[in-house]
Amino acid sequence: MLLEFAQHDFTLNELETKQSIIDAIKYKPDHISVFPHHLKNISQLTSIPLCSPIDFPIGLSDNKTRHLMAKFAIKNGARILDVTYPSYPITNRKYDKFREDIKNFNNLGIENNVDIRYILEYRKYSYELLYKLTQILLDFGICTIFLSTGYFLDNITDNILAAGLIMKKNPNINIILTGNIWTNSHVKNITNTNMNGVRVNTVRGLQLFRETVPK
Repeated sequence: MLLEFAQHDFTLNELETKQSIIDAIKYKPDHISVFPHHLKNISQLTSIPLCSPIDFPIGLSDNKTRHLMAKFAIKNGARILDVTYPSYPITNRKYDKFREDIKNFNNLGIENNVDIRYILEYRKYSYELLYKLTQILLDFGICTIFLSTGYFLDNITDNILAAGLIMKKNPNINIILTGNIWTNSHVKNITNTNMNGVRVNTVRGLQLFRETVPK
């Protein structure tokens, strides 16, 4: 199972972010995710592939701004872009605009040899809408998603249940869980699923997972 560490805390300064990543590296995550402006410095600390969230956490920027963010992230070392859902077209059910967004990011990924994944939000949108969005993503070859930004408080059990419902309808989608991990029982519940992976946002969560699932 894929294990990722995300440092998406807006309140940390550069030195605090750097120390957080140094602490996380000890537990050998498969990927590390940081904001675009931290990528350049963090890439000097590790060879672990770096991810970066785009238009995080609620996808309010216009297309031009989103792509400028993505290009900046790629320039600074991102090997995977995690694109936050574009909230306006999704809320207004403008699916053609969503398809255009996916197509543009796909092209950017191909041009720069960068993987593209999408972040949705199961706590804000209905399952019927999430089913449709995941099918659209699959139609464009986007097979890995997050069902939550993981930025707001998120119960891991709810995250697992939501992912199970989506995969029942769209079994070809790969879902990376993002719920908070506080206990060994949380880790056990995660490993008992057939999900693609899990992203943790604390070093303690990373440690708990590695103690149960060594690399």
